[in-house]
Parts: sequence; C-alpha cells; structure tokens
Amino acid sequence: MKGGVRVQKYTLTVPDNLPDMTLDKYLAHALPLLPERARRAAFAARDVKMNGQRTPRDTRALPGAQIAVFTPYEMQIPIVYEDEHLLILNKPAGLATDADRYSSMTVTDWAVLHAQGAYQPRLCHRLDYQTSGLIALAKDDMAENALKEMFARRTGRKEYQCLVLGTPQPAQADCHAYLIKDPVRAVVHVSAKALPQAKPIETEYETIQAGATSRLRVILHTGRTHQIRAHLSFLGHPIIGDDLYGDRAANREYGKGRLMLCATRLLIDTQGAMPEIDGLDIRIDPPF
Repeated sequence: MKGGVRVQKYTLTVPDNLPDMTLDKYLAHALPLLPERARRAAFAARDVKMNGQRTPRDTRALPGAQIAVFTPYEMQIPIVYEDEHLLILNKPAGLATDADRYSSMTVTDWAVLHAQGAYQPRLCHRLDYQTSGLIALAKDDMAENALKEMFARRTGRKEYQCLVLGTPQPAQADCHAYLIKDPVRAVVHVSAKALPQAKPIETEYETIQAGATSRLRVILHTGRTHQIRAHLSFLGHPIIGDDLYGDRAANREYGKGRLMLCATRLLIDTQGAMPEIDGLDIRIDPPF
C-alpha cells in the first residue's frame, strides 16, 4: 500500500540481445498492457528501478538488467468466459501470446497472475501479436488435451472480422491457395500453385459491409502463419493497418495505426471429449 492505494509490482529481465533503446521505450514493448500515462506516472514518481536503483525514463536499458515497476495501475485482459476448466480472454492487439525478443508480459504471464497459484494456465492456440480477440487457455490436463485436439482436427469454429481495402468480388467465397514461409524475413508468401515447400491453405470470407473499405467475416479452414493477412492481400484486398502485407499509403490515408483484424467467435466442439463445454459459443464485437 502507498498512501492508501494498493501498488502493483511488475518485474522483468532485459534480454541480452536487446537493441539499444531507452528504458521507457523498452517498457512500452515489454509491458503492453500498461498504458503510456501509467508508465509516465511511474517514472515521474521515481517508481521504476533498474538493478535496484531508481532510474529516469531516458536511461538506456541495460541488457541482462532486472527491472521493477511499481504502479497502482493493475494490468488487465478482459475475461469473456471462465469456468473450472476454461479461461477465455479478449486479447488486446499488441500483446504477445508467447515470449518475444523483448521478454514482454504475455497472455500466459497475465493468466498466471490471474490464477494466483490455483492452477497452471495452458495456452491452447495462438493469435498474432497484432491480432486482437478471443483466445482460450485450459486450467487442467483434460481441458488442454481436448482443446488442442479440437483445434488440430478443426471440429470447433473460429471466426474473425477485419476491415480490408476495396470490395471483394464475389461478396462471399471459399478460397484455396498455397503458402510458403520465408523464415529469414519472417514473412509468408501465397501462391496459386503448389510450389516446393508450400502448404495448402483455405480461407472463407463473407462481405458484411462493402465500400472503399469493407468489413469481412473470415473463417479459417487451415491455420497457417499470417494466413488471413497474406491470403487477403494475395486476393487484392489487404487488411487495413497491415504494413507487412498491405498498402502503407492506404493505411496512412485511413488513419489506422493498428491491424484491423479480430478473432470474434469461438465455438467449442470437443466431439464429446468434454461434453460440459461442448456447444459453448463465445462471441465479441471487434474494436473497430
């Protein structure tokens, strides 16, 4: 407690291979759930320590250093559904599901804090760093096995909504292509032909609102890296806010500073492995 206010403590270890940057910039990457106003307030109150020493925001982040941030702001991910087996969250854009090069707080890290030692959350599938929306974590072995098997067999259903450039023709389609990973550049490429090392992809879309930018509902029938982003770009309708596969000039024109892609529906069907959660149909509205 500090002045009657409960203070949260968040600790991090700066990665050894971190590029040269200020401590403030590092914390913006590593604690994406901490708003800028809260981060600035912590620095102003001298409540950020590096290796035990109170440290100004413009100090360079030292590789390997231990960072502690004290703040009354409690970082939260919206909980959409929770029972004794399952935790479903609405992941914000800009939050990693797995550890990244900044040793950021991840979805799993937050879930561990939420569990308070009562169980060990297990991530059952993933969303891209820039994608927002529904993500499921299991609380026990039974749920973990059932959900991972469901996602592997695609017996459940995942739907997304996105804003794309232009109006797709036809308004609804089930599209097939091939995807190739480029691990050196950390991107993927889509081809109409089955090239060496390419994997088949299937992406279904339906136009909800048409115009200069259109809103689509998207269903993945395969789950490859960056599939929705790369496939829609290949079809000539990149997602607004996608500077990697999209149109940067259009992104600036429409003023979208982040990826307009959200996982909006998760329908659970474990084929009887866990009948108590079969038929669970979780839906959210996208934040755009």
